[in-house]
Amino acid sequence: MKQIKENVWKVEDNGSKYSLKRYHSMSTAVKVKHVHEELEKMDFPHIVPVLPTEDRLLLQQPWMENARPVSYKRRADRTDSLAALQALHQTDVHFDWKASPYLHTYPLLTKWVDRLSRFLDHRIFLQQMLGVRRVQEIIFYAKEALPIVRQYNREPGQQTLLHGDVVHHNILRDQNGVIRLIDFDLACISSPDTELALWSHRVLPHVSYNVNFLFGEQRAIGNMNPGAKAMLLYPNELLREWLHLLTLPDQNQQKLARQLIPFTEAALSAWPKLWYDVEHSMK
Repeated sequence: MKQIKENVWKVEDNGSKYSLKRYHSMSTAVKVKHVHEELEKMDFPHIVPVLPTEDRLLLQQPWMENARPVSYKRRADRTDSLAALQALHQTDVHFDWKASPYLHTYPLLTKWVDRLSRFLDHRIFLQQMLGVRRVQEIIFYAKEALPIVRQYNREPGQQTLLHGDVVHHNILRDQNGVIRLIDFDLACISSPDTELALWSHRVLPHVSYNVNFLFGEQRAIGNMNPGAKAMLLYPNELLREWLHLLTLPDQNQQKLARQLIPFTEAALSAWPKLWYDVEHSMK
């Protein structure tokens, strides 16, 4: 048995290899197994099957030998990961996810307001690491974006299953080239375009924050509704990364800060043009 993360192990038994994940929350374990069960009934190709276990807090799956996380720097990985997410969203034609007792609506605005609030709570400390001007810029863009996001997201529209956490290492390409979505811990119900916007947040740093390039390359992103495009105005990745830094020991904070400062400078220098292009595309 080899430990991969705090609650994830690679296990070999009788020549077969498995991933074993232990949940702390019964509700999350039940939700993840429920999502897999319904997707497996549809023969949905972009997941890893779940194997039965006696312990309800354990999730056992075949180990994906030679699989690799997608890289959002690669056009093929952007295209294929997005297609897999869209296929996931379209499974609502086979199952009414809204009726599931285990899935809840994604509270995007509430999360983003809370994220900004926590950033503000640690403003003084963050200014010491990042500088006053940069912290003020992040706060400015976040405060300006939230009312626009709220204004354009009053109508719920289609509600379906979202993966909920589209960081690149939750999207694998297996040895046969098939995209596999893993880690459905944050699976929820919301508009498909919400997840496309969150995927775009992850991708934009890898395309120099050039939204027009991304709109042109991935038609589904260019065709997002104005509410989803408005979400691109919020500096979500900057807030998330700096708040994550606060959870680390002091030595690790300094190490991550050295990586985050150039990342932040690149984002902030690109944000005025990004803002202009996004608002122009919403008209």
